[in-house]
Amino acid sequence: MKVEIFTHRNCTECHIVLDFLKEKGLLDKVDVIDTEKYPFMAFERGVISTPSIFVDGELIFAGQVDLVELEKILNGEKINKKISEQDLINKLMEGIVDSFAATAWIYVNNDLPHFVEQKDFVMAVTGIINDEKRDELYEALKEGVKANGTELLDKWKERMKRNISSNFIREMYWLYQRKLSKEEVSSKYPLEVFAHWLMVRGGALGRVGLRIYPLSDSAVLSRISEVYLYVFENYDQLWDKVINEQRKLEEGEVLNS
Repeated sequence: MKVEIFTHRNCTECHIVLDFLKEKGLLDKVDVIDTEKYPFMAFERGVISTPSIFVDGELIFAGQVDLVELEKILNGEKINKKISEQDLINKLMEGIVDSFAATAWIYVNNDLPHFVEQKDFVMAVTGIINDEKRDELYEALKEGVKANGTELLDKWKERMKRNISSNFIREMYWLYQRKLSKEEVSSKYPLEVFAHWLMVRGGALGRVGLRIYPLSDSAVLSRISEVYLYVFENYDQLWDKVINEQRKLEEGEVLNS
């Protein structure tokens, strides 16, 4: 059995998973692949969020990892879950808002149905990859998204704005290594620059996955403006969370949230 874990050094969940495996004496049973060093390998494999865990080439976990299930897999136990159709949508959306790339792409493009065509990711985040009826459940999920996509995006909009805003502030911290004032951020990143950042960062590698909208597109700019305002309305809270998280990572501490 070959188990591969795609990670990133600034991914908190990655540190939790790797520390767990080290504690259980299972780290030597996995191949750890650094997505900073091997981005094209990750892209080729369909990695949308980290950690992404493949077992014999099949994506089993994406972003959120059930540590108990992972331990069982590494100990040779077979996982067979029964997933309720009623839970599928919530599991899908939880998996999406846990991934910056997925959230940003869906938010900018206002397009959930096309994203759900990413079958491997969808099966992993919903858990249906381990269900005997996974293909049937996947088709039911696609139909549910097709019928209720607009309502789902409205319902999850706040979580999506929080994800995007947190990642924007996180990147500001990586770049400047300090908290910037609101005035600095608004000067360096006016709405038009922020809009460009969000379009480019949303699931794109080079031109692959990239949709650039003209700034004259009022519908797109209006959606992006909502996130931009969210950043400044929740400015101190976002910065406090990011600084606390990053300092713990720098100190090698495992985060529990």
